[in-house]
Amino acid sequence: MFSSYNIALDPMIAKLRLHAEVSDHDRDAMLALPCVLRIVDKRRSLIRNDNTPEYGAIILKGFSFGHKTTRDGLRQIVSFHTPGQIVNIQQLFLKSFDHEIHAMTKCEVAMIPLSALRHLALSRVSITMALFAQAMVESSIYRQWMLNVGRRDARSRVAHLLCEFVVRLGDEGIAPGRAYYIPMTQQQIGDAVGLTSIHVNRVLRAFINEGVLFKKGSEVRFLKWEKLQDVAGFNSRYLHVGDPVEGVDYSNDAGHQRQ
Repeated sequence: MFSSYNIALDPMIAKLRLHAEVSDHDRDAMLALPCVLRIVDKRRSLIRNDNTPEYGAIILKGFSFGHKTTRDGLRQIVSFHTPGQIVNIQQLFLKSFDHEIHAMTKCEVAMIPLSALRHLALSRVSITMALFAQAMVESSIYRQWMLNVGRRDARSRVAHLLCEFVVRLGDEGIAPGRAYYIPMTQQQIGDAVGLTSIHVNRVLRAFINEGVLFKKGSEVRFLKWEKLQDVAGFNSRYLHVGDPVEGVDYSNDAGHQRQ
């Protein structure tokens, strides 16, 4: 059943505000979007390959990942999704979907009719820019992942993925010894960085033995954060956190004129 005003969409708005200026009027307009809340169990599919979704899927709680599979059944994870992310933002502009999205953990997902989201984007320039900025940040992440798989060694690949994931959770100022929830399995890490799970296990064990991190299940403590960044060659600039375009005039925004 659709909700006429749903503050459950606040994680999406918070995510958009990392990269673009989103006013309170924009927030109200987005909260008024019709949406259905859906629970997706761990390892279940959110969106299937070659599907034509009618809904935009926003992760509210939990984590998911996108992947492509070769004809021989080999999987490459191409993205990890954190709360607030629209996992199929390309559907605003493209009809079909070209990869699959699976729940990495149990997820709470908001499903918004793409027609409603598209109409809102076309009527408010500021929201268009916010959505476009998210898509551009995802492209920036893809480029970094390509560099990671193509040119970094195994230690650097795993270290870079860990650094990125924690920063995307909003914790660039890492507190030494603090526990962070990192739900990827060693197989999933391997599928993201082009390594076997055995190789990933060796790399993680080396980091543990060197006192760089402590890991127990999905709980990870970064004991030497600066060293991990150094191994990774990590610079968070490509994530564009808190990097909105300034000085943009929205006075001709049709949505603002109707307020």
